[in-house]
Amino acid sequence: MNWKDIAGAVGSAAPILGTLIGGPAGAAIGGLVSSALGCANTPDAVQTALATNPDAAVKLAQIEKDKAVELQTLLVQAEGNRLAADTASLQAVNATMQAEDKAEHWASWFWRPFLGMIAGVMIFGCYFVLPLAHIPAPVVPSEVWYFLGAVLGVASWFRGKAQADPMNSAPVKG
Repeated sequence: MNWKDIAGAVGSAAPILGTLIGGPAGAAIGGLVSSALGCANTPDAVQTALATNPDAAVKLAQIEKDKAVELQTLLVQAEGNRLAADTASLQAVNATMQAEDKAEHWASWFWRPFLGMIAGVMIFGCYFVLPLAHIPAPVVPSEVWYFLGAVLGVASWFRGKAQADPMNSAPVKG
């Protein structure tokens, strides 16, 4: 068991503590909760204390009341860290796509249109040509369709966005 597993139980008595114990600061908040409940600093011990001690919810609510400012600050910092990580991830993807678009070699920018053509041929062949020839269609795993749909959807969205941008004077390849 980990701290995320008891976030709901802690959150029912103290919502801010529950949110924080389920996040990256779980171990630190777990230490605060376990010391207030007088139990070992483990998720199992805290869960047992919450289930067996009738005063546990009152103690958690009191911690949240006494340390409201510090806990709100931690909550805001945790959300800021999550947003920063998401932004960094999106920037990395964007930089990769921009580098592919600027590449001189055709393989760097041609893979998305090629994948779209392959997906079209697969769909047409599996669901139109083979049935007309009275050949059973192969079973294509759903993960393959999810993959193709995700890649083509993202690529099409970014390509359409680039084509619609009046400030983009560069030719959009593929």
